[in-house]
Amino acid sequence: MAEKREFLFTGNEPGITEHAAALIIGNAWHAAAERGRFTLALSGGRSPRSLYRKLATGVEPQVMRRYNIPVPDCAVPKQDNLIVMPWSRTLIFWGDERCVPPDHPDSNYRMAAETLLDAPGIAPARVFGMPCGQRYLPAEAAMLYENRIKEAFNCRKTGTAENIPVFDLILLGVGDDGHTASLFPGDTDALNESNSLVIAVNAPEATPPGERLTMTLPLINRAKTVIFFTAGKKRAELAGKIIGNTGGTNLPAGMVRPSSGKLFWFVSLPSPRQISLSTP
Repeated sequence: MAEKREFLFTGNEPGITEHAAALIIGNAWHAAAERGRFTLALSGGRSPRSLYRKLATGVEPQVMRRYNIPVPDCAVPKQDNLIVMPWSRTLIFWGDERCVPPDHPDSNYRMAAETLLDAPGIAPARVFGMPCGQRYLPAEAAMLYENRIKEAFNCRKTGTAENIPVFDLILLGVGDDGHTASLFPGDTDALNESNSLVIAVNAPEATPPGERLTMTLPLINRAKTVIFFTAGKKRAELAGKIIGNTGGTNLPAGMVRPSSGKLFWFVSLPSPRQISLSTP
């Protein structure tokens, strides 16, 4: 029997937040124990604020047990009996960014700085923000960020799937229109990009509109784990259609299908009821 690789969880915001945080922390400790480091790409927008705050503080050991998420022995509880991220062995990137200065209210970096990046153990040298809104044109910034990723993964070439860096975990959001990262419906050039890992896009339909940088699908789909973290009934229905192959697969979010990794959807709903269509 083939191993399940796609999962959808819905529930109230606290439950979904602690479950997603526990999964990320568990993955992080396994990667750190096996390979000495954990590579994480963050999403932007408003949805992950609660998740970032939970990652900054950690989760109780009983939360890990509740969701049957094992952790290595090295992940002993710390800081008020919480299991925290192995920040000293974590490299932090972003999946997309608005082309604004890092202190701008619309900056994804600023949102993470306000909710996550001051967590104990996070070293600035391990945080790789996208160089938007600085002295580079968007296309130049995209190329610079792609080179930073290649250097971090010791991967000088792309061209073939074997040469594309493999993130341990990429966190994504999704819009009601099915866009994810800064890959939007109808932007065929961006959706069909097969050579570049990071590109610049102009998104007049986005909120806010303007130029952005984004990881491309070949890079996203090489990740070992991809997590969508979002909220709302419409997005839960979209997730169900995508996972069930009953619609939405032509949308950018539906085109996220890790080639050899796992895909998780965590969608918070006003109802306290939690539904699991699949379980890890």
